[in-house]
Amino acid sequence: MSATLPRPAAVDAPGLPDAAELVATSRAVDPSIWSAGAVERLARAADHGALVAGRERLLAATGVAAAFSLPRGLEDAHGLAAVRAWLAAVEHQTEEAADGAPSAPGPIALGAFAFDRRAPALLVVPAETWCRDAGGRTWLVEVRPRDPRGTGRASRAARATGGADTADAARAAGGADLRTAPDAVRLRQVPSPDEYAEAVALAVSDIRGGRLMKVVLARMVEVQLPAPAVPSLLLGALWGGDRVFSPFSVPTHTGRLVGASPELVVSRRGRRVTSHAFAGTVPLSEPDDDAERLFDSEKDRAEHRLVVEEIVHALERRCVGLTVPAEPTVVRLRSDARLGTLIRGTLTTAPSDSDTALELLALLHPTPAVGGVARAAALERISALEPAPRGYWAGAVGWTDGAGDGEWVLSIRSVELDGRRALVRAGAGVVAESDPRAELAETTVKLRPVLDALWPGASRLL
Repeated sequence: MSATLPRPAAVDAPGLPDAAELVATSRAVDPSIWSAGAVERLARAADHGALVAGRERLLAATGVAAAFSLPRGLEDAHGLAAVRAWLAAVEHQTEEAADGAPSAPGPIALGAFAFDRRAPALLVVPAETWCRDAGGRTWLVEVRPRDPRGTGRASRAARATGGADTADAARAAGGADLRTAPDAVRLRQVPSPDEYAEAVALAVSDIRGGRLMKVVLARMVEVQLPAPAVPSLLLGALWGGDRVFSPFSVPTHTGRLVGASPELVVSRRGRRVTSHAFAGTVPLSEPDDDAERLFDSEKDRAEHRLVVEEIVHALERRCVGLTVPAEPTVVRLRSDARLGTLIRGTLTTAPSDSDTALELLALLHPTPAVGGVARAAALERISALEPAPRGYWAGAVGWTDGAGDGEWVLSIRSVELDGRRALVRAGAGVVAESDPRAELAETTVKLRPVLDALWPGASRLL
């Protein structure tokens, strides 16, 4: 398909060429070729390009063929639709798939949305993407200008998305030296622990007064590093190949967002829709700690039910045959365990522009897992009680394609990197039965592994 699409005014995207100027080529790659260079390829994508992995696909991308800038984020319905239309308009050439094998992936756009759904967002169409699916099949997807003279545009877009060799500079400056003492870094907590506990107490009072049912309150740690962090090293510590987590390293308007999330906001594959609701947490100090005690906590189970009910209510507008387990399962992470419910459904009609992965994300975000119930009241209290904006924490990271398919995970267990400055956040769900000191302790449990992945031993400074 090579139809020319006008660039909508809603998409202010420097570096976005006409779709007819580009061609995407997909070819199957022998698994041995992928395996031979996988570690280096993943590191290069994490440091200089973009890396996103979920249940459906692992995407390791470098270079920039085009960049979408969405000034109003998920509030820009026209812009979200234009992303899918532009991707669909890029001509896609591929080798014939073997009988029974899935069709080769075409061009994709990947990136991140902030917690504030109105905040600007950046989605990048990579020039080169290694795509590996859940079955181990691997493709190389290249998006190139038809006219070789168009390569300058892609280079300008790459510079605009922070594709400089920051990781190489960090290594040269010692950023990769994990032997550095923890006291080489400086931490600033916003709010202070006592102030956070006071905010939780105020939220509990609001909930008991009937103004809302749940609100998630976050705290931030600003870290000053002696040298810029190396994204691939940070990602390796947070992820380590653990299949519970979905790793990501993507450029943003402010720097780079790196993390490994356990939580799926939404995925769409054809008419199939999936969301994994998380809420309710118990710390794990030892590997053999009894995570099943979560089932005995009425506070955590009630908090979890609120999240599940709100996600189901939203998806019922678009899906039929929703499958919602009667009981949650306990999902063990490294430092804590959480209650999770996997929700599945089928789109009511054939996939359309209004049912793309991006539109479904806009329908759900922010879920009660990071916002609250009722949403409007919870967001109002978050704005009043949290002294600093959340940035990209508790936003969404993922990908979408020209068919409208895609996968978006919650950007928790994450770090925002900007030179030697790093921002780490964690939150806790506050309900009527919440104890302020217990919620403070929960956020500390969530902060520790991320801080230590950023700089070994840094969590001892909390």
